[in-house]
Order: sequence, then C-alpha cells, then structure tokens
Amino acid sequence: MPMDRGFTTPAAVGYPAVLPSMDADQLRSFRTISELREGPIPAVLDTSCVRNGLHYQLVNGRPPASLEAVRSGRCRMFMELDTLHETWDRLPKFAGQLDVPLGSLQRMFADDWLPLLSIVSLPDALRRIDRRAAAVRDRDPDDYPTAALTALLSPCILLTRNHRDFSPLDVRGPSQGVDAVFAAVDVKVGETQVRAIMLVPAAPVLAVGATTKWAADKVGPMAWIVFAILVAGGVVLYRRQPPKRKERIKHLASETGTFVLNEYSRASSALQQAQNQLGAYVIPGPEQRSVTSAVFRKLALADESLSAQQLCDVLDDSVRPAVDPLRRFLHGNKATVFREVRRGGFVLGGRYSVGQPLHA
Repeated sequence: MPMDRGFTTPAAVGYPAVLPSMDADQLRSFRTISELREGPIPAVLDTSCVRNGLHYQLVNGRPPASLEAVRSGRCRMFMELDTLHETWDRLPKFAGQLDVPLGSLQRMFADDWLPLLSIVSLPDALRRIDRRAAAVRDRDPDDYPTAALTALLSPCILLTRNHRDFSPLDVRGPSQGVDAVFAAVDVKVGETQVRAIMLVPAAPVLAVGATTKWAADKVGPMAWIVFAILVAGGVVLYRRQPPKRKERIKHLASETGTFVLNEYSRASSALQQAQNQLGAYVIPGPEQRSVTSAVFRKLALADESLSAQQLCDVLDDSVRPAVDPLRRFLHGNKATVFREVRRGGFVLGGRYSVGQPLHA
C-alpha cells in the first residue's frame, strides 16, 4: 500500500517567493535542475537500451557510457524486475540480430550489467501513483513497469530507445537518455573545473597560467587541480622571497588573476550550459510530489541505508509522514522494493543474480 492516501504536496513548495514571476516551463526547469543537484542522478534502464548497449560493447570492447557513469558514481541505475525478465527473455533475439553466441551475450549482461543494477519489483498499488505511468500503459502494457519506476524517481534519466510509447513521460527522441548521461558527465566535469579554479587564491603565484590553460584545453579539468596545488606551494615560496622579487611576482600575479577570472567565467558558462542540457534531457519530476515518490528519491540518492526515523528527519515537511506508518511501509515492501541491509536500515532495490530471486 502506498504512503499517499490523500497526502500529496505541490512540488514547488519550499522555493523562493521570486519564482512565481517565472512561467510554468521556467519554473519546472528550475525545479528539475535544483533536484538534480541533490546527489547522484537516478537512471532507469529499459530493454530497448540494453540491446543497443550490448551492441556498443561488442563493437568497442568496453561498456557504454551509461555503465561508466554508474561506476564513477555520477548515476545510480535501477531496473524494474518485470523489465529485467523481459530483457533476459529477449537476449536470444538480440544474439541473433548481433550475430553472437547466446551464451556470450548472457555472460556479458550477467557479468558487466547486472552487478551495477538495483532491481525493484513494484506492486500494482505503487505503479498507479503517477498518472503518467498509466498513460504509458495505455500505449504498451509491457512498458508500464519501467514507466512507473521512472515516474516515482523523476527527475531522472530514462534509458530507452522507445520514445513513442514513453512520450507521456516527456521522452522526445530515441537518444534522449544517452544524451542525458553525456550531459551528466559534462556537468560533473564542469563542477570539477569550477571548484579547481575557485581553489586558486588571489595571492601571488608563479607564471603557470598559460601552461595551465593549454593543459586544460588538452587534457581537461585535471590540469586545474594540478594548478591549485602549484598555487598552494607558490604562496609558501613567495613569503620567502626578498622585496624586489616579491614586486615582480605581484605583477605576474595580477596578470594571472585576470586569466583566472576569465577562466572562471568560461567554466561557469560551460557548466550552466551543461546543466540546462541535462535539465532538458531528463524526465521531469511530477507536478505534485507524493510521499512515496519522496521516499523513493531519498533512498535512491542516499550514500548509505536509512531507517524510517532517518528518512523522516531528511524529508521535507510537506511530504513527511509519521515514523510508524513509514516503518510499516518499508518492512511491508522489503521483499520486493526495499532491501534491509542492517537492522531497520533500508536501500532502494536489491542485487539480482541470474536464476535467483530478488535480493538473493
């Protein structure tokens, strides 16, 4: 049973009063980008994307970008159990299309994909919470489980090639999910670069600016991290210099400071562009956030298991249930939806091994 009997809340609750001046699209975009900053980005995997991902892996000898994003911690990937069974049942068809032995494809999926997936089996009562999932069900009942899980976790990435049946979730093209993954990676790179530049103090530094700019253009934001380390050492050296040499260093520092400000502006602009792209590619959140959806998202983003009391402590007032009903909800669904990894501590979904039940 869901937690939401007559208890939902407008998703915009808690945002600054200036937001009503935005139109509906601007408000939704602002809300989406804000929610995506809360932690790793949830991603939901559909069967159609698995086929393309396996093909990419066969051709290139490495997993697709979506799996690399999970390994790096930028994304967390979930799959509905019915969709997982559908995927496994379709592997013989995929093997024929890709002209590879079925056993090889099964091993690739079992060894490289399954360990990165958190599997969730949604009961029908939870599938019905978001009406967008019902609209997908009306187009294709086979897509209903994935749509329901996506709606509960939104804003999130939906990895699917089937943009027609999933259009009620604002899927507009077959590459939208993969584009969202690349945008998420760009956001992470941009955040790293901006943080590295901000580590550079407004203090005299050695004339490494031009070299760092060249390196950043060639190898990316890691050059800025090295630059920050060099600056920290440069401050120590500066304090040991005679007055005349300090004056020359100050002149160089002034030029480098201008360079740093320009680089910060450029990095901030690139980060904003990546965030806007990510916001456009992900599945937007619901117009009204249900209590169940709020619980799902908190568990999906958490770095460790959470108890009912801990969940109540971190949930917004507008979607905070009483502790006892929430505890009953978690325990009542721990065989399929949640996994109890410590006494009273839960995570969303469980690991799955081929031929074994959920959470085995």
